[in-house]
Amino acid sequence: MTTADLTTHLQTELAPVLGHGEASSVARLVLEDLFGWRRGHRPRTLDADEQLLAWATINRLKAGEPVQYVTGIADFYGLQLKVTPAVLIPRPETEELVEWILEDHPKTYARHLLDLGTGSGCIPLALKARRPGWTCAGLDVSSAALDLARENAAALNLDLAFHEHDLFSEPSRVRSQSDIPYRLSLTPYQILVSNPPYILPSQRPQMSASTLAHEPELALFVPEADPLLFYRRIGELGLELLPAGGKLYFETNEFNNGEVVTLLEGLGYAAVQRRQDMGGKWRMVRGER
Repeated sequence: MTTADLTTHLQTELAPVLGHGEASSVARLVLEDLFGWRRGHRPRTLDADEQLLAWATINRLKAGEPVQYVTGIADFYGLQLKVTPAVLIPRPETEELVEWILEDHPKTYARHLLDLGTGSGCIPLALKARRPGWTCAGLDVSSAALDLARENAAALNLDLAFHEHDLFSEPSRVRSQSDIPYRLSLTPYQILVSNPPYILPSQRPQMSASTLAHEPELALFVPEADPLLFYRRIGELGLELLPAGGKLYFETNEFNNGEVVTLLEGLGYAAVQRRQDMGGKWRMVRGER
């Protein structure tokens, strides 16, 4: 089997499941990320181990496993990140949140930024890559997610700190990588950002089977009775951690974006604005301390 044969097999096998366009995109990612071959290059013959990997990959994809978990790689804002089922797969709309932050904060200004619920670390890693002079950090309750975020930072040679923390515990101390208490409240953050859990359990029928079967529920779902739980808590933390003029950025559920705006205004944030994603859905909110 050659790389050209594998491309054809992938497209043929996956088109009935994904559609022709998506099948072509998945085939490209598999060939690039697993086999180091790009379209336009001369086809090469796969060795025996690669052929076994090829058929195993096709079977996993046909079973509905996301290609990013199959290859272990997700592209995000020009970076290649390692991903596993311990973290959400970074989405394009989150790239738009990163873009908003970069628009608001030129390179000439140093900033301290904290990402709450960092997962793979995609947000602070993308920002640090574009703003090397910033001090960026991430928090997460999942030790497996933090291990992955640290691995991504090391692979990209980016200097970030990642700390274990439950948002609903005492904010003055979080558990650092070295197990030395890290005083969250003593760091002068000018920017807080979060893409928190925001999907209601009742919205499961509208979600893809692949997401439900493979991505971590801890990072997806919020209690049905309190859909703004994480936004409220992070908004309250922002009042403690941000100085006057500091900014808080959220990614939101398109169905409660306006409620997040109202929540931040009720907490006393100024200049609260919301923004649509490229698909025209209200998915982002910004407030100023």
